[in-house]
Amino acid sequence: MAQQTALFALKIWSMLSFLTAQSEAGQQQEDSLYMWIDARQAKILIGLEEDILIVSEGKMAPFTHDFRKAQQRMPSIPVNIYSVNFTWQATGKAEYFYEFLSLRSLDQGIMADPTINIPQLGTVPHKAAVLQVGFPCLGNQDGVAAFEVTIIIMNSEGNIILQTPQNAIFFKTCQQAKCPGGCRNGGFCTERHICECPDGFYGHHCEKALCTPQCMNGGLCVTPGLCICPPGFYGTNCNKANCTTTCFNSGTCFYPGKCICPPGFEGTQCELSKCHQSCRNGGKCTGKNKCKCSKGYQGDLCSKPVCEPGCGAHGICVEPNICQCKEGWHGKHCNKRYGVALMNVLRPTGTKYRQQHTPSPKKTETKHTSPESNYIW
Repeated sequence: MAQQTALFALKIWSMLSFLTAQSEAGQQQEDSLYMWIDARQAKILIGLEEDILIVSEGKMAPFTHDFRKAQQRMPSIPVNIYSVNFTWQATGKAEYFYEFLSLRSLDQGIMADPTINIPQLGTVPHKAAVLQVGFPCLGNQDGVAAFEVTIIIMNSEGNIILQTPQNAIFFKTCQQAKCPGGCRNGGFCTERHICECPDGFYGHHCEKALCTPQCMNGGLCVTPGLCICPPGFYGTNCNKANCTTTCFNSGTCFYPGKCICPPGFEGTQCELSKCHQSCRNGGKCTGKNKCKCSKGYQGDLCSKPVCEPGCGAHGICVEPNICQCKEGWHGKHCNKRYGVALMNVLRPTGTKYRQQHTPSPKKTETKHTSPESNYIW
C-alpha cells in the first residue's frame, strides 16, 4: 500500500515540476540548466534512493510531456507529504532568471497558499541548491485543496525558455482522520465518515465538479460551470476548436487540424471530391460517384436534360423542357406532324420526295397560322 502511494506521489511531483520547454537552439551543453529530485527526497516519495531527472540541458524529461492527460488522472498529494524538495543548477557562464507568477490556494479554508524557501524573483544558482515547495494544511477543515504553482525561467536576454503549463492545477489532501482522503470543496464529513457534498460537486471526496454542459475535447471541469480547456480548444465547455487549418468546400473545423466534410467531399481539408468525374449542370456530389442534380437534369453525372412529360418517339430532349424534333414533326413535345406541302418547303433542296408515302394535303385557308415548331422561320 505504501509502495502504491509512493508511486502516486511520483506522478504528482513529476507533474508539479512539469515545464513546457521552449529551449534555445544551438545553446552549448556546458551553458545549460538542470533540475532534479535528489536520491534522499526520492526515497521518501517512491522508496527508491536514486536521482529523478526533470530538466536536463534546458529540456524537459520525456515523462513530463503529456501534462494534460496526466493531470486528469493524477491523485491528490497524500496526507503525510507536507513539502517536496527540488534541486536545480545553472551550469557554465549562462545566467538564468526565474519568477513565481502564482502561488495560490483555491481552497483557503483547507490549505493556505503554497510556500517556497526562496524569493519569488531571482537568479537560478550556479551551485546545486534546494527549492522547497510546501503545502500548509490549516487543520481547521478536512478536504482536498486545489492550488496553483506557476513559474517561468528566462535567459539573459529576457526570453522565456521554460514555464509551467497554463491553468495547471494540483491537489493536496488535508485531514484529521475523520473521512479517509478528506472532503473537498466545502464537503462535510458526516458521523458515518462519508463526505456530504455541496451542490455542484460529487465523488468520494467531493473532488469532482459538475459542468453543464459537460466539458468536451478533454476539458477539465474544475468548479461548477468552469472548464479548463486543453491546447487548441476554447469556449464555455471547450466545444470550439482553435483551428489554423482551412476547411474547403464548406467543411467545418472540429479539432485542430481536422475537418468535418459535407456530403460528397473527403480529405484532411475536404479538398477531395468523392465523385471521380465532376457533376455537371450545377449538380452536387453527395457520395462516392453520386450526384444530386439540379432541377431539369438527371443521370449519373447530371448530364441528361429532363423534358416533361417528354419528347415522345419523334423528338430528343436537348435542354430542360426543350425538345428537338425529328424531320416531319413539330410541337412542344414533337407530337404534331407537318403536311406534305410544308414538308416540301422545309426539305433541303435536291431531296426526293415520295408522295405515295404521305397522305394528300388538305386545302389551307388564306390566313396562315405558323404551326408550333422548333425550326426558325
